[in-house]
Amino acid sequence: MYPNAAAQVITDAGELCRILAIPPCSVRTDYPLLVPRPFADLMERGNPHDPLLLQVLPSSAEAETVRGFSKDPLGEIADTRDRMTKGSVALKKYTGRTLLLASQECGIHCRFCFRRHFQKEIQKKILPKAHNDTDIESLLASIRQDTGTEEVILSGGDPLMQSDDALDCLLQSMLPLKHIRRIRIHSRLPIVQPSRLTPALAEVLTLPLPVYLVLHVNHPNELSGEFLERRELLTKPILMAQTVLLRKVNDNTETLCRLFRRLIDARIVPYYLHQLDRVAGSAHFEVPAAEGLQILAQLRERLPGYALPVYVREVGGKNCKEVIL
Repeated sequence: MYPNAAAQVITDAGELCRILAIPPCSVRTDYPLLVPRPFADLMERGNPHDPLLLQVLPSSAEAETVRGFSKDPLGEIADTRDRMTKGSVALKKYTGRTLLLASQECGIHCRFCFRRHFQKEIQKKILPKAHNDTDIESLLASIRQDTGTEEVILSGGDPLMQSDDALDCLLQSMLPLKHIRRIRIHSRLPIVQPSRLTPALAEVLTLPLPVYLVLHVNHPNELSGEFLERRELLTKPILMAQTVLLRKVNDNTETLCRLFRRLIDARIVPYYLHQLDRVAGSAHFEVPAAEGLQILAQLRERLPGYALPVYVREVGGKNCKEVIL
């Protein structure tokens, strides 16, 4: 874990409500609250409907059983169990790309996370800390053998929860693999904990291979002044963003227009607009795809083409994302 990862993290819903001066929340859940204080500082005091707060505060709606929503909507838990028995820690979800679960930890618990039910006993077995040669060999075994893989995608958890040394060790170990042409890292951490962006991390992410850093950001208010300032440290990686379409958070043209404008002004390319993965406990966040298409059509009238992400959904068992048209 990177230094100070546990500092200024709120884990008690009552404390978060007190900080924000809103009625206390006493919802019981097996998915604990975890919010970095810098992210909480961006929320509006006295507003229980703040769009950043809604993403992290447990809701009684999470306990509702809704048809079509399951604990493993993409079939990853079953796939991971199978791969564990074969000594692999990588998920071969996409043609030519291998998704590597490079961390078992996140810097924030989003209530709509499609891996919120990912079993802890599986995580502990398949996601080593990547701090020594044995762990690195375990992580890279299947990638080394699969010469059809030209891109490695680091996911988790959040890969940037790893220390700089551990992340550097992992990335440097990929460089001798001649079939690997690019590396992609998906992370929410720089948005919710901007202090993670440091000159040391920028150095780690400076490689002879193209490095794409895809940031998860859902609302324009998440782009803090500190993040925008520290973003300037990242001169080498190509910065992109992915957004999840969420009910009462960003399900309107105006909010998404502001978000995508702020991203391109910061030289961050909007990459994907995700339809919600139908994970149990998140049904209250779902926006119908037909409504999402209407919003996208309105965005198309107001934004240049390079500011428009591709509207997609993940489908379990498919080797690519499904574009929603």
